[in-house]
Amino acid sequence: MKYRTLSPMQKNQIVEMRKAGMKCKDIAEVFSAPYSTISTILSHWKVHGSVESLKSQCGRPRNSNRRHTLVELANLVSVSQTTVRLYLRELGFRNCIAPKKPYLNVKHKADRLAFARVYESWTFEDWCNIIWTDESSFETGKNPRQIRVWRKAYKKYNWDCIAPSFKSGRSSVMVWGAFTGFDKSPLVTIPSNKSSSSDFVTIVYEGVLIGFYFLHDDPEQLILMEDGAPVHRNSLPVQWRRAHGIEKLFWPANSPDLNPIENVWMVVKDLFKHHSRLNSKLEMIEKIQSVWDTISIEWLRTLIFTMPYRMQAVIAAGGGSTRW
Repeated sequence: MKYRTLSPMQKNQIVEMRKAGMKCKDIAEVFSAPYSTISTILSHWKVHGSVESLKSQCGRPRNSNRRHTLVELANLVSVSQTTVRLYLRELGFRNCIAPKKPYLNVKHKADRLAFARVYESWTFEDWCNIIWTDESSFETGKNPRQIRVWRKAYKKYNWDCIAPSFKSGRSSVMVWGAFTGFDKSPLVTIPSNKSSSSDFVTIVYEGVLIGFYFLHDDPEQLILMEDGAPVHRNSLPVQWRRAHGIEKLFWPANSPDLNPIENVWMVVKDLFKHHSRLNSKLEMIEKIQSVWDTISIEWLRTLIFTMPYRMQAVIAAGGGSTRW
C-alpha cells in the first residue's frame, strides 16, 4: 500500500500507535504498508505536528499573493509560520527582494517585442555603430525602500516579481554621456536651471555630440540612440539632428534594460555612493567625472557584445522585463 492511499484517519492511527510505543516495522505490518511509508508519515508529524498534507493546508501559492509577508500567509491558511516556510521551500520559493524595473503596459511590451524582432539579427559590429547616450541623476543620502516577494529562482524578472519604478524625484546633479564601440564621449554636466530643449541643444548637441560624431572615421555609419524624454523629442532637437544629418534609432519606451549605458551608470553610481557625504555639487561633479574617466573602451565593448542576447531575452519574455 502506497503512502498516498492511506486516509487521514489511518495516518492518525499510525501516530497514536507510535506514541504508545509500537515499533515502525510492526505498524507497517498492521497496515500492510512499506516501512518507508510509515517512517515518512511519522517524520512529517514530528516536523509539522500534523499528518495532514501541507498542500491541503496551504494550497499552492498564487502569483497575486507574492507580496504577502510570512505572517500574512500563515494567517490566511491558519497554520504556523514554520509550516508555511517549510512548504514554500519544498516548492522552491524563496523570499527575495523584488528588482526595480520600469512599469510596462501592453503597448510597451508590444513595442519592445517589435523592436527586438527587427534587430535580433544585428551583429556585434552593427551595434558598435550606435552612439549610446543617456542622462543620469546623482544624489546623496538616497535609501530606496526594498520590496520582498515570494518566487522561484528562475522567475526573478516575471512581471509580478519585480518592483516597478516610475520616473519621479528631483536630482542633485544631472550628467550626460555617450559611447560607441570605438570611443567614449566627454562627460557633460547639465545645470539644474538649464532643462529646456534649447539648453539641451546648446550644452549637449553643440557642446559635445557634434564633435564626438564627426571625430569618427565614418560618421555616416553612426546612428544616435536616445530614449523618449521630451527634451529629445521637441522640435528644436529634431531640427538640429536633421540639419546635421544625424540618424536616430527608434527606441521603445521604458526600456533602459536594452541600453548598455545604463550598466555604466550603475557602476558609476555604485562607486559614487561611497562618497555620499560630499559637501558640494562641485565635489559631486568632480567625483562622478573621476569615475567616468576610469571606464575603459574595452569594458564598454563587452557591454555592446550583450546586445544580441538582450534582443533574445526580450523576445523570450514576450516584450517583458529582462535581467539586463
